[in-house]
Amino acid sequence: MKTIFKQSIIAAAALFAAAGTAQACSTLIIGKALSETGNIIVAHNEDNGGRLFNLQHYVPSAKHKDGEMIKFEKNAAAIPQVKETLGFYWTQTFVPDGASFADGFFNDAGVAIATNWCGEIFDADRMEVKDGGIGYGIRRIVAERAHSAREAVEIATKLLKEYGYFHDGRTYTFADANEAWQLAIHQGNSWAAHKIADDEVIYIPNVFTMDKVDLKDTERWMVEPGQVERATKDGRFDPKKDRYFNWRKIVAPESIRAERWNANRNVIAWKFLTGTEMNDPEQFPYSVKTAKKLGVKDAMTLLRLHEDTIGEEQQLYHSASEGICRTTSHDSIVYNLTKDPTLTEAWKTVGRPCQSVYVPLYPLAGPAKGTAFLDGATATKEHFAGTPAMFDFRAEFTPHSVFSAGTNAIDYLRGDEIAKRTALIEKVEAEFLKERSAITAKAAKLQGEERRAFLHDYNQKAYDKVLKLMEAENARLMPMKVEILAKTVKADAEDLVEMALLGSKDHAVKGSNMKATRAGMSANQLNSTRQFSGFAPAESMTYKDVNGDGIEDVVFAFKAKDLAKGAVPGALMDLWLYTQVNGHRVVGFDVVPVETKEVKTGESRDGKHLL
Repeated sequence: MKTIFKQSIIAAAALFAAAGTAQACSTLIIGKALSETGNIIVAHNEDNGGRLFNLQHYVPSAKHKDGEMIKFEKNAAAIPQVKETLGFYWTQTFVPDGASFADGFFNDAGVAIATNWCGEIFDADRMEVKDGGIGYGIRRIVAERAHSAREAVEIATKLLKEYGYFHDGRTYTFADANEAWQLAIHQGNSWAAHKIADDEVIYIPNVFTMDKVDLKDTERWMVEPGQVERATKDGRFDPKKDRYFNWRKIVAPESIRAERWNANRNVIAWKFLTGTEMNDPEQFPYSVKTAKKLGVKDAMTLLRLHEDTIGEEQQLYHSASEGICRTTSHDSIVYNLTKDPTLTEAWKTVGRPCQSVYVPLYPLAGPAKGTAFLDGATATKEHFAGTPAMFDFRAEFTPHSVFSAGTNAIDYLRGDEIAKRTALIEKVEAEFLKERSAITAKAAKLQGEERRAFLHDYNQKAYDKVLKLMEAENARLMPMKVEILAKTVKADAEDLVEMALLGSKDHAVKGSNMKATRAGMSANQLNSTRQFSGFAPAESMTYKDVNGDGIEDVVFAFKAKDLAKGAVPGALMDLWLYTQVNGHRVVGFDVVPVETKEVKTGESRDGKHLL
């Protein structure tokens, strides 16, 4: 049955609520003729807020029974499964409400998938969708079935024709070793696809950017036929006068292109790529031919860029940033796509890219142990389930407990810690970059399982090397212990919750500044900008010996509901203390169950049964 989108959007809202903060993603595509490696390079920042874990998986190929159906979001269409699916590397954005529009993939056939939210379309253009339409299914089904970037476009557009897209819009990047495509999808069944030339470099933030769509060049451009017909009828396109079909103007208002969080990134990216500062949102290019070749290091640099004004005047380092790298940039990856997919070189951060090392990775060899706490099958099942216990703090899940924690600490401490981290990153990445070609060459001489095992061992060693460095860094950045003096925090209560900063022989607490003290979630999981105003202010401050070691501690009290803002009821949450002692910033966290009257720890969200 068909459902009008305006009606179904209310029922489907929960499906993509988590994607509402994903308005800061960036994708860079470098054609092979302009690539230092001679290969297509795809680089992507994924940005989302709220309680979030970034897991990595390798899901093996599989055979399926006749009649098997696949369904992702609760209100989305059920889709017939094929008999055999490809294996794939999966970088998962795991959030309580389910992320329909965030995950990245690289499959056994060598197809890489990354996407950018492109919303705020004209209301009059909304279309009907079938049985709730499709959202997450586009990326997941393409990962399971596509043997090339071109086939990825074919699979996606067939799904759009059959079911329709239930969200406003998005641009999908599909790339393999031979060619890269972008598919811009408008809600319903409206789309345009472009084959990226070998001498083309493309950057896209969160806005449709295709402008010079050549309807006569059917080799490099494809447009859903009804889209041209509708645009002609609506007066947005005149086939007799207009040389090009200006997709971005036809499907979205000018205001979305002028939004700071889009325009700022365009200004920064195009200045980096061309050396020219462009400030007119209507003149930002879709693609360019750069004067020099670009490499993996250039892609990393671009994904780390900020505005010139970010820095010391802010409460947290990224708190006002609307650049390419910002508070919510939680997953950054660069692919150097080789003809043999098993040798494709990826570089991935486990946290905000400007404060994280790009760890080398061979995706199809399987990610390092410790980068996920669920297997692929369970992760798929839980992706839209919203089980509170899945969002517990886990010390063994080091992408969150170590890497994310470290970047949050640095963002508050600021000062020379930013420069120290940059120097550390440059040193470690230089070592990895120097050895990478030799590792790939050695792997190329191996076959089958022997190659996979060798490359997986390298993935593990590289991750463990950076993990060890980050653990040491965190001990240096957060030398003082924080202790929450409550068994639980009631997220719906006015009660006061005490947090203690424990003194020691090396670190006294006398001179703590109550006025400057705040507490709450880690900044990247609270909001995209100006998080400090969302933290709980201290209601009182008391000096006393909390743990009986004879050394004075300081205890701050916070309102429970303010302290738990953004937390997941029913989960064990890491809650942070941000304070100052004698003018020096101090930061740390402790873990505590967060509950409400309806949701207790160890119960489902409806509070009716144990998990």
